[in-house]
Amino acid sequence: MSLYDAPEADLTDFSPANFRAEERSWVLCTDHDLWGAEVAGPTALVEALRNDAGVEAVRLPCAT
Repeated sequence: MSLYDAPEADLTDFSPANFRAEERSWVLCTDHDLWGAEVAGPTALVEALRNDAGVEAVRLPCAT
């Protein structure tokens, strides 16, 4: 399945801002000009990312 609705788009100029799992268990928020991305999801997913030596990850404080 394509991630873009416009296959003719020049993908070097932009990227999608949000990806959400079909079952809606997690979401990835990013943009082409951000220095990072944010992931929200189950604790097991967050911990897997934080423990992966190939991924630089930090836990952000929860908003109250």
